[in-house]
Amino acid sequence: MGTAKVSSAVRVHPRMRSRRVAVRRDQRKRRLKRAAIALGAVAALVAAAAATQTALLDVDRVQIDGGAHTSAADVRRVARIGVGDAMIAVDSDRVAGRIEDLPWVAHAEVARRWPGTIEIQVTERQPLATIGLSEGRVAVVDGDGRVLEATDRPPSGLPQVTGVGGRVAAGDRLGRAPRDALAVLRALGERLPGAVTTVSSDLDATLASGGEIRFGSTADLDDKIVAVETVLTQVDTACLELLDVRVPGSPALTRHQRCS
Repeated sequence: MGTAKVSSAVRVHPRMRSRRVAVRRDQRKRRLKRAAIALGAVAALVAAAAATQTALLDVDRVQIDGGAHTSAADVRRVARIGVGDAMIAVDSDRVAGRIEDLPWVAHAEVARRWPGTIEIQVTERQPLATIGLSEGRVAVVDGDGRVLEATDRPPSGLPQVTGVGGRVAAGDRLGRAPRDALAVLRALGERLPGAVTTVSSDLDATLASGGEIRFGSTADLDDKIVAVETVLTQVDTACLELLDVRVPGSPALTRHQRCS
């Protein structure tokens, strides 16, 4: 008996066939949409990068404010920002750091003002004292021991730190001993402004009214300043020769023999 081959065809319902066609069509549309979005993003990035390099976003002006002792020319020199540079390429933090290396500058703020202005605001250090140099010149220093300048015309009314050896130049930082003397000057200036004219690196201070104050060290400095203030309000400073506050709880007073 022979075996007959039977062929059968599976009929797909027209609705199912339409559904499959629609699904494939939606998949193609989604792929095309994703590709278009990706290409659009790349084009936008390229356009943005190109725009930052155009003359429309170049530096047109560098505005500098706040420097009384620091010239605009010096700020421009160390800032290294030129007209025509790309605004986006200006690293504000690095530029500020270079400006703050200038002797008088305590703080510099650098800001972009679109489309083409760089603003630089300089805050300068405050001078506290002078240090005698050779040939009648002095170094002006701030409270942190930073040498601000060497000049023959220092700001008036500044006390002097004496006994500082060696050479100093603008931008230098003083050693430990003169910084301790400056700490004494700062503390005296807060409680007794104008009371002393000099402080040595050994921390002996000369009173403007005559006589000396011996601090010995900066240990217990606040207590020593209180002791000085207390004694000076109770004695005739015209007769004061030496006030020793190395032990602030027991200040020792020496009077001129002429006042005995």
